[in-house]
Amino acid sequence: MGCAAILATASSAGASPFCVQVTGIPLQCLYVDPGACQREAVRQGGLCASNPAEFKTTVNGVNGSQFCVIESGNVVSCAFGDRATCTTEANRRRGACIAATPAPPGPTASAPLSSDPFEVKRPY
Repeated sequence: MGCAAILATASSAGASPFCVQVTGIPLQCLYVDPGACQREAVRQGGLCASNPAEFKTTVNGVNGSQFCVIESGNVVSCAFGDRATCTTEANRRRGACIAATPAPPGPTASAPLSSDPFEVKRPY
């Protein structure tokens, strides 16, 4: 009985749209509320990110904006060119700042970002 409860919890955790991303630890996709994800990410010294299997932003934001503020109810505003401004606005709105979903490759897409160019990378 206990094992069944653990398996049910683990499979439902994978369906959450927001994840805490910390260097060296697998994505912790446990958050439905973006604000809760952001608070936990700050507590752990990481970032809140979207679960790639569950949540995608508009194609690379507005006019190629790289970052989006996500508010409760999945209200998305992709109008931020840098993470610092996005994070400040996310904190003001009690939401989360996540990287915009890159545009799919194709003739009309400008060079999509496959990663966050402003991500702090640790040397280990």
